[in-house]
Amino acid sequence: MRQIQRDQIAAYERRGPFWGRLTQFGVAVALIAGIVVSTLALGTLASFYPGTGAVKPTPAEQPAEADVGDCQRVGPVSGDGLGYWWHCAVTVRTRDGREVETVVGQSVVTPDDRGKSIEFREVCYGEGNTECRYGRPVARVWALAISMLGMVRIAVFLLLIIGVGFSLVRGVIGVPAYYAWVNRRTKRGNA
Repeated sequence: MRQIQRDQIAAYERRGPFWGRLTQFGVAVALIAGIVVSTLALGTLASFYPGTGAVKPTPAEQPAEADVGDCQRVGPVSGDGLGYWWHCAVTVRTRDGREVETVVGQSVVTPDDRGKSIEFREVCYGEGNTECRYGRPVARVWALAISMLGMVRIAVFLLLIIGVGFSLVRGVIGVPAYYAWVNRRTKRGNA
């Protein structure tokens, strides 16, 4: 660890204070770009999943039928990721006779589905059929894969944001001062 510190301090000093700090700010900008790119890429992957997202068997997914209404095309960059996606208003008819008006995104349905009765699934988490999600029938293993992808997305985001923080601190106070501060804290913690 000490060798890494010496190498980074030497690289900083070779560049000088101005260029050394500018390099650290450049690293922070690159990490922020990494956050944007990874968020969009992983969001795009998740958008290919058309199901309800229910991983556990309870509450159970209930069969339903949907009629597609108006659709709006979003993209090329949106909350669904990269590319063009459809957000469509649907009327969902459930087995217990309810009719629910909602909007589904990620091209779960498209304008081509108008006039057809689409097989759908409903899963409700709240009491009295509140907090419901709708989607097409999909094997639960894909919902598990999407959940794991969401965890990877959060982990990547956290690691990159921590890296941004370290780079900004090192850019503001300088690499030698940063390591002097870290070493003082380490000595105090070991005492």
